[in-house]
Amino acid sequence: MGKKPGDLLASPQDVTARSKIAAGRLYRVAYATTGEAGSVVASCGLVAVPSSTSIKGVVAWSHGTVGLLEECQPSNDPAKFVGPMFSGIGAVTKKGSQQDGALVGMLTDGYAVVATDYPSAGMGTSELQKYVLGVPSALAVIDSARALTNNATAFGLGAIDPGAQLPLVTWGHSQGGGSALWAGQLASPYLSAKGDRTLNLAGVAALAPATQFTTSPGQPRAYMGAHLGDRDMYNNNPGFTGSIPFPIGAALFSYVTASWSQVRNATAGEFPFGPTARVSSADVLSPAGQAAAPTVAGKCLSITSILPIYKAISGFANPNNSRFFAAPFDGSNATGTWQGGIDATCDKPNAQSKVIQEWCQWLQFNMAGPNGVNPYPDLALNSSGAKVPVLLAQGRNDRIMWCVDTAGKVSGTNCLTDQFFHSLEPFYCNGTGYLEVDYFPGVDHFGVPAAIATNPSTQTFSGSALDTFVSGAMKGNLKPMCSADPDAS
Repeated sequence: MGKKPGDLLASPQDVTARSKIAAGRLYRVAYATTGEAGSVVASCGLVAVPSSTSIKGVVAWSHGTVGLLEECQPSNDPAKFVGPMFSGIGAVTKKGSQQDGALVGMLTDGYAVVATDYPSAGMGTSELQKYVLGVPSALAVIDSARALTNNATAFGLGAIDPGAQLPLVTWGHSQGGGSALWAGQLASPYLSAKGDRTLNLAGVAALAPATQFTTSPGQPRAYMGAHLGDRDMYNNNPGFTGSIPFPIGAALFSYVTASWSQVRNATAGEFPFGPTARVSSADVLSPAGQAAAPTVAGKCLSITSILPIYKAISGFANPNNSRFFAAPFDGSNATGTWQGGIDATCDKPNAQSKVIQEWCQWLQFNMAGPNGVNPYPDLALNSSGAKVPVLLAQGRNDRIMWCVDTAGKVSGTNCLTDQFFHSLEPFYCNGTGYLEVDYFPGVDHFGVPAAIATNPSTQTFSGSALDTFVSGAMKGNLKPMCSADPDAS
């Protein structure tokens, strides 16, 4: 397309008045990012800047699951973006005001906030978003920040020095939590590959992150059957449908299998997307699953689309009658429960066919952190090779990115974020890094972005755990530490 990753594809659209943002200016942008096999593809997003003509750093927000189509993406509705959490990041809670919230708080502190739609979503394309594929999601996050720092005057800012190394903090929830982790791991090698010194990674904040998809070499045996794939696949109570059984695993894996099946050349390019050239949903889905997945993938995950999604997947609520996956991922009812088929399969992949082995490899490849099986750094490092601070936040009543405490105790067997936290412990908890995890009793999947961004004393962003972390990471003054709630480690 004649453009390079990080370039703007058109003049930014000023949506400040339309969005009614309470501080600074807001722009909708189309920018270039790195696609499959090193190609250059388009993405959209939003860029919020302070009222001044300079910035102290950049916060890159990555959103949670909203759907795979252009019409689903946050940049289409700037007013919703600046509104209440969870889909917006403007207010601390659904009842909070913008002035008290995270977005305005960060702008007031002098930071720009960029928010990608992820690649191939938002530019009139029929191609599906690359859902929870670590590399393209990460590069889209990084390039959203580069689109700002390399084109600052287009946003009413002064030009940014090419060697400025402005601090960059990645921040995301759910799907976006995984993207924030991945962006942290790829920021330094990607910026180096692009010769871009306008930014330098300073911190990563991941809220209920999507990772820990399945087992992988070295993970504790106690986690078998307790990773994301197996936790969600036969989970009919995700916490937002009341007494109506809603097989959330079938919905999320419809997005996964449909979007991953569109990749054709994953191993090519400087930053490969996957461990093999491609995978096909037909190799792992049952006939009923193959019928349901395209229907779900063609819908946004929203109030208006929840009924057609439910109709497409409701038959999977009783796995004794119908299962989304075919064997062996569908599991076995020998122990009285179907849960555990994905982990059991990927634990001994050599006993399976080549195509099943490849699906296990793709799941493992796209896990962030030390448990991932891929050629990328396990940790988030800055341009000097030092570990950057990491903040994890998790509700303790999360039935999607599973973390449901038992007897007041969080562990790797009942909490995915605890699994991820423990994978980082050997690297951070020896006095050389900053690793914080905050658990919130009673908080569900959708409440954790507000919980981490709320100061309990004032019910505002100022002084919240997220505010303290972002400010400290930006200023580089977070001392090495490794923490967990005393009853949740």
